[in-house]
Amino acid sequence: MKYLLSICLLLSLTLMKAQEYKPAIYQAYLLEQMDTWKELMEQMEQEYSQTSDPVLLYDLLEAEYGYMGWLVSGKKKKEAEELLKNAEKHMAILEEQGLDNARFYSLKGAFYGFQIMLDPLKAPSLGKASMSANEKAMSLDPSEPQVWMEKANMDYYRPAVFGGSKRKAVPSYEKAIELFESSSGRTRENWIYMNCLAGLGIAYENTRKHSEAGEVYRKILKLAPSFKWVKEELYPEFQDKHPGK
Repeated sequence: MKYLLSICLLLSLTLMKAQEYKPAIYQAYLLEQMDTWKELMEQMEQEYSQTSDPVLLYDLLEAEYGYMGWLVSGKKKKEAEELLKNAEKHMAILEEQGLDNARFYSLKGAFYGFQIMLDPLKAPSLGKASMSANEKAMSLDPSEPQVWMEKANMDYYRPAVFGGSKRKAVPSYEKAIELFESSSGRTRENWIYMNCLAGLGIAYENTRKHSEAGEVYRKILKLAPSFKWVKEELYPEFQDKHPGK
């Protein structure tokens, strides 16, 4: 009996740990604790090797997507290339298991975008692949907020010569936020939602919608007062440039 109780306790602790990954990554995102984020991914990878849980693998892929963005923006090319190999392996496993939904293909499109940032010479072919993945995601579920967010990211960051447009990105960010906020449970402790809000604020700011940008930044800080990127960088710099907005 005592042995069975020990097993049950161990299982409950394991389940609790798995459920804590998302809120832990959310806090790491807000506080820019990227060492913690990396450690969480390593724990998820280790747990997946023991359980082969496809839900956990998808959560890991989503975590890799966020960490990849930080590496690329920080020009940490070598580490980004290593992480990309891992993410590609995980995407291949999920595809082999038959995962065929909009969120997955929106992530796949985003990873093509990261590859372009690492190797701009491949932009023509990878750009088409990225757009194709996003179009498939949109066809599978046009009500998925991450599809609209990635569509916005592609328009915002793609050079104008290849069809990019900051102004064109704004309504897609707005649509993504609308869908996040109308979907049950998609805003609570969700770093992707917060990242999308920040993206909307930046897009507003860089398309001269200064009042709207100020409103978004204040909304973010009301929802997450500890959000370091917005609290210490985006909003103070915005206030310096546009006082009173």
